[in-house]
Amino acid sequence: MLASLLKGRATNDRKFAEQVKARAAEIAKRSDAKRERWAKEARESWDASPIALPRLASEVWEAIKGEYWVLTAGTLDEWARMLWDFDKPYRHPGKSLGTATQFGISLGVALAHRDKKRLVVDLQPDGDLMFDAGAMWVAAKHRIPLLVVMYNNRAYYNDWEHQIRMAKLRGTPVDRAHIGMDMDGPAPDFATMARSMGWYAEGPIDDPGKVAAALERAIAKVKAGRPALLDTLTQKR
Repeated sequence: MLASLLKGRATNDRKFAEQVKARAAEIAKRSDAKRERWAKEARESWDASPIALPRLASEVWEAIKGEYWVLTAGTLDEWARMLWDFDKPYRHPGKSLGTATQFGISLGVALAHRDKKRLVVDLQPDGDLMFDAGAMWVAAKHRIPLLVVMYNNRAYYNDWEHQIRMAKLRGTPVDRAHIGMDMDGPAPDFATMARSMGWYAEGPIDDPGKVAAALERAIAKVKAGRPALLDTLTQKR
């Protein structure tokens, strides 16, 4: 209703219309400058292994931008939101509600879009999936197509960073901050876990040059009606 009223004002009030046009041009200029800066920053550590988050976000975008796509609850620390073109309101329902919520939300989003044949993408943190990995069976059982690309930094890193801050504040050993926070020795094998529950899966992948081909294979499986997971190893941030 408000949009309709303003549209009418913009049509009938010449001065207001000129102000709107000028403001739109200024905002577009600022937006273009930000996107140019983000694109430049995304090229930093482009060939790093484990994979840099902007590189992974860029690879996924290149693979899906020609599809009828939807992003679920994860954004790779906002890199997807900075580098992708969110041109329709259904593209992204919003971020997760905290650890142990993202995968469940993603299943719901994938189910909601299943009949429309949209390619639903979950940029899935490893710590979150550890809480409800059994839910992968639900996707296979009920034939919910979903592309999961892991944000696997082998850590509960939000908490790890907090432990580092608190150790510095309290004067306790920083080198003990990883206790209970790292997910290594042994590292969970998410690809094997997914395959055991009926998914197509590949990984772990730590070479950024291999991501594009793996995405192509996984997307083909999802478009055929099967959930697919790529276990991509990433930098902590």
